Formats: sequence, structure tokens, C-alpha cells
Amino acid sequence: MSTKKTIRPAQASGFVPETLRDAAYQGAHSAETLAACARFLRDIQPDVLEKGVTDENRKELNEGWQVRYNERNPADLYILKEGLYIKVADRKVKLPDGTVTAEFGVGLAMGLTSQEFGKLKGEDPNKHAIIKSWREGFSKYCSGRLAEMISILTKDAKAAELAANGGTVQRKTLNFTETLEKVLAELTKQRKNKQAKGDTTSPDEIRWRMACDALRKELNRKEEPKEEPAA
Repeated sequence: MSTKKTIRPAQASGFVPETLRDAAYQGAHSAETLAACARFLRDIQPDVLEKGVTDENRKELNEGWQVRYNERNPADLYILKEGLYIKVADRKVKLPDGTVTAEFGVGLAMGLTSQEFGKLKGEDPNKHAIIKSWREGFSKYCSGRLAEMISILTKDAKAAELAANGGTVQRKTLNFTETLEKVLAELTKQRKNKQAKGDTTSPDEIRWRMACDALRKELNRKEEPKEEPAA
């Protein structure tokens, strides 16, 4: 009779495998789920590898990641005293009557617009520092989750290319226009990442798209033939 333990069901958080069998099952389950989610992103936006995630799709992804981030990182409670925020170590401890408190979490931090967040630095530096920590932590979390999805899609694309070419990678020499589009695609991805990290020099999506279109239009414009000077 087998003495092997039954594989434990998937846990949403804090899962610690009891056996290598547990670890193998849960790891495979998680990897397959992530791959399915990455491919769903590709179904929604087929050009995601070439142009990066659109602002609209990134917003929806962030909303989902925010729910999970909040589950793993619940809001902190602070005591507000003489302009200082003192973090409450144990929320189960009853505070004295009249204690002024404030709660900070990812929902509050990401609910602020960039302008509201920036303005807070001059109005309440201590509060700004707390919220900044939440925003940076969540931004890093989102970047990591997106990188995992893009990695899966990149591997899929390389596998499809190999299969189409009979198992060999064919190198293509790009012309100037193709090179330009490749550079613009990479800069488009960088713009999104830098904007998400608070880089104020990064243009918004509409301005960037207009700038790229203007460059393409100018390069595609045919010059009028020059008239030869009269003899």
C-alpha cells in the first residue's frame, strides 16, 4: 500500500510544500496558469511583443495585480502625532480613545494622480514618503509580473520561428525603415516603463504616438524635383 501523501491543493498565499511531490505539482500548476494568462494577453493584443502593452491594457493588468498585491501586503495603520506618522506594530492592540490614526495601503497610494502625489511632497513630506514606498513597491511588483508574461511570449515566438524555419534561425538584414521601426518599438517599451517609474521626462502615449507618426510622415515625404537654373 502506498504511503505517499496526497498532493495538497493550490494555496493562494503562504504555500509551503510538505514534500517534493507537492513542490513539483504546485510549481507545474503555477507555471501553466501563468503561461495561459500570458497567452491571453497576446490574444487581446497580438502585437504586444512588437509594440509593448498599450496603456489601456496595462491599466487593466495593474488593476488585477493590485488586488493580489493588496492580499499579500495589507494596508498599514499609523498613529498621527505632532505631524509624525508612527506605524502600529500590532493592529490587534486597542489604542487609547482619541488616538488619531491613518491607514496607508496600495489602494490609497495608487489612487492618487501623479499631480496629487507630487503636490503632497511639499504639503506633507512624511505622508509623501510613506505613499512613495507603496507606489514604488507596487510598480516593481507589476514590472516583475509583466516581465514573466513577456518572457513566456518571447519563448513562444522563438519556438514558432524555429518551427517555421525547419529548426534553424534565419538572420535578416534590415533596411533603414525596418531598423527605424525596430528602434521606435523598443523606445515605445522604454517610454512605458520609465513613465510607470515616475520619469517626468517621458511623454504620454498620445504625444509619443504623434511624434512617431510625424517622423514617419516626414521621412516618407517625397521631395519636389529641383529646377535647373536657366542657362
